Amino acid sequence: MRILILLLFFINFLFSQEIDENKYYAETKTVYLNSLVFNKSRELQIFLPDEYFKQPEKKFKTIYLFDSQNQRIFNYVKGNIELLSMNHIEPLIIVGIVTEDRWFEFLPVNNNPETLKEYEPPIGGADTLINHIKNEVEPYLKENYRIENSKLGIGHSLGGTFLMYFNIKEPTFFESNILLSPNFTYDNEQLIKLTKKFYIENRKVSKEFFIYSGYKDSYEEKFNKSLFKINNWIRKNENENIKWEYEKLKIDNHGKIWLEGIYKGLLKIKSIKT
Repeated sequence: MRILILLLFFINFLFSQEIDENKYYAETKTVYLNSLVFNKSRELQIFLPDEYFKQPEKKFKTIYLFDSQNQRIFNYVKGNIELLSMNHIEPLIIVGIVTEDRWFEFLPVNNNPETLKEYEPPIGGADTLINHIKNEVEPYLKENYRIENSKLGIGHSLGGTFLMYFNIKEPTFFESNILLSPNFTYDNEQLIKLTKKFYIENRKVSKEFFIYSGYKDSYEEKFNKSLFKINNWIRKNENENIKWEYEKLKIDNHGKIWLEGIYKGLLKIKSIKT
């Protein structure tokens, strides 16, 4: 046993000797998981910060980013995290979930037939994606990377809808969440009903939600009606375990909510502040 400990110490010593403190080691890698849930190979984009290589004994919090099939979105969020981790937040491992069919993977099963007039099938596979993340992605990460149990989530539009639904179905999975223009309008405001129930019943798990939306844009105006409704209800029904902050940004484009919402949300999350 003593020999094994000495050997591990020696290996770590050699590894640390090879690290050049003036070099930037952060890297993004593409990983393919053989998913039994989806019965196909599923892609992940994983970003490891510079500190992951320079501090080989340290574990890191993970932040799940939905819609990472869009490389520009992934790169923008990654850049914000890299920049902010210089002085304001902890370095984070980004787990980019690459989505193949947004309507199917992000939306829960519809309760109203009229919903199918707006959202063409297949839809309603949100529980499948939750199953994949919880039982395939997360175990893979724990086995292959030095991660903490603390997990954060970022979702935009239907990605935000899914992230809220994920929190409702699995309250202990995500600790903090950034929702950018989430669609609470879907299926006759199904998510509002579920969120109210979740908000009333969840009295044990501490969680954070930071929600941002814009104006003028057709998507923003449509989604804001339902978002204002749930936000006003939450303001009247206090839950000391759930922090819920909403801000309407001076941004008139659905796609541009990323630009301001990401860094504002990241700076709000207490668990990653330095």
